[in-house]
Amino acid sequence: MPTSRIVAMILPALLAIAGAGLIPAQIAVGQDKSQSTGGQESANKKTVKKTAKKSGPRNVAVLIFDGVELLDFAGPAEVFIVCEYGRSYNVYTVADQKQTVRTMGGIQIVPNHDLKSAPQPDVLIIPGGSTSNLSSDARKWLRTAHAKTEITMSVCMGAFVLAEADLLDGVKATTHRWGIESLKRAAPKCQVVEGQRFVDNGKIITTGGVTAGIDGALHIVERLNGAKAARWTADEWMEYRRSGKKLTAPADGERTEPGDKP
Repeated sequence: MPTSRIVAMILPALLAIAGAGLIPAQIAVGQDKSQSTGGQESANKKTVKKTAKKSGPRNVAVLIFDGVELLDFAGPAEVFIVCEYGRSYNVYTVADQKQTVRTMGGIQIVPNHDLKSAPQPDVLIIPGGSTSNLSSDARKWLRTAHAKTEITMSVCMGAFVLAEADLLDGVKATTHRWGIESLKRAAPKCQVVEGQRFVDNGKIITTGGVTAGIDGALHIVERLNGAKAARWTADEWMEYRRSGKKLTAPADGERTEPGDKP
């Protein structure tokens, strides 16, 4: 049974058990709600536009490849999948072909889309791992997709993919602490910083190693959906302590609602 179907089945049940309230009958997990887009555009738009409020779920594409680091993409994907009871994001994986991809450690993943069928993402996630396995076609797709995204986020060593695409020129960025010095050499026009879980430049966000991708994804949720939605996702569902923030237990009779605005 596909993972997305399993999550769609258990998410309403678990939320109901937790007393979270009414759950929609259909949870948007791995279900494509938009059509793929074509065309070639300049891959590196340096101007950052103010994020506009969008009606309907946003598309979140996760680019995967042989040797991808599992938690680099699974952590952020979980954040977007469960945000606001699964109503806010349409999450899907993209690879060169719709053939099994093996993660670091040998977990097998069947991507939702190949490069030709993938819908245009609003949010694009580039995980780390064996990034040398990314084909030239996948790198070209990344540049084209990035031109139309609201946000493109690298996780861990995924920053080197953005560097290779010249998307880190003139911005601040970070990566896994093991890769800091190498990133300085790979992106000499980038201000590489260390000791930060994520760095937000507007359109480009980069994160530190592995679990920092969860912090980066929660930051995106806070930007696009509000602070309370981010708190609910982290505290109520994931029980995840965000960097520099404590889990907040709601007072009696005052549970956090995921859709509330800050």
